[in-house]
Amino acid sequence: MITNRNVRLEERNGNLHVRPHGQFCAKTAEIMAAMMSNSYRGKGNIFIHTKLITQVSPDSREMFNEMVGTLGLPRKSIYLMGETGKDICHDEGRVIVPKARKNRHRCGGNCANCSCKKRLQ
Repeated sequence: MITNRNVRLEERNGNLHVRPHGQFCAKTAEIMAAMMSNSYRGKGNIFIHTKLITQVSPDSREMFNEMVGTLGLPRKSIYLMGETGKDICHDEGRVIVPKARKNRHRCGGNCANCSCKKRLQ
């Protein structure tokens, strides 16, 4: 795992997972792209998890897009995870916004710690 003040990187299952946090400004975009370029091995995907970003500066999207192109990162292998990904996504990027989870229990209330067990009684 590689950590910077505003960005954390880790490699899992051949994919690179990037977790920026706090304010996402042009400087953060530049640092994050450089860290991605240094860590990406040319295989797998790059997932940028945007859940911990608190604020997005208007110039950060342009800087991120420019840095992805300059550093030769594979645009089609970069996925931004979360609603905030729409605000920082580069030109050919893909944003994945997970659907809200429904509180479903497949056990039917039969497991020991099931919260739906109370409702079934």
